[in-house]
Amino acid sequence: MKAISLILISLAVIATVNACTDAHATAGNGGTCFCNAGYYGTSTDVNGAGSCQKCPDGTTSAAATTSGTLVSSCTCIDVNAIPNGANTGCACKDNFYGKPTSSGASGCTPCPTGSISTFGSYSVDYCFCVDSNSVKNSSNTACQCKDNFYGTPNPTKGGATGCTACPSGTTSTAGTTDMSSCACPDTNASLNSANPPVCQCKANFYGSPTTSGASGCTACPNGQTAPAGSASNVCKASSSTYILPIVSLLFSLLMLI
Repeated sequence: MKAISLILISLAVIATVNACTDAHATAGNGGTCFCNAGYYGTSTDVNGAGSCQKCPDGTTSAAATTSGTLVSSCTCIDVNAIPNGANTGCACKDNFYGKPTSSGASGCTPCPTGSISTFGSYSVDYCFCVDSNSVKNSSNTACQCKDNFYGTPNPTKGGATGCTACPSGTTSTAGTTDMSSCACPDTNASLNSANPPVCQCKANFYGSPTTSGASGCTACPNGQTAPAGSASNVCKASSSTYILPIVSLLFSLLMLI
């Protein structure tokens, strides 16, 4: 009987020490009731007008060791998220997008390389390339120079663009990295070696390249040639055009001898 009495007394003591009126609090050192993990505030036991409040959705907190803990003690479970402005839940932090998770892998994905977003972005559409002359690629993994530019986008905010406009009169598709891929709209023209280069009619053509519609470069007549860049008709017969008839004439004369 004595043993049973001691056990009952011990249980009563433990119950007295751990008993808190506030269901979301636990007695700490000295018997003071502090809010449990996942809660914040001041327990009803410490302040009759107080209570331990549940942390906002997607957030948690460590078990309190003091009274009066603030909602700011609740941190987002998703490592790539932070509490929203109203402290009602979590939102993806700057340069991430998506929906924060409460467990497992993060629901916030980093923006494509070279792009940024503001806090709370939920779609990759809200990630914008830092370089003003670039756009996101089709797979949304990185930024690339936009149409009619070439190079490598500068990922540094406020820095100079890394995308250079194609030479006047030429075009390129998004993602072009080298000037040689800037094409003249006129299919019978190509870039020359000037600095900066411009479109000129190809070898054996003459005229002025057009930027749309029919070609402005006319082909030389059969058997005639012209150097690249010819603006007027300077087509001339090649030396072989004269040599063959002369050889044929000489051969005919030899047959008569």
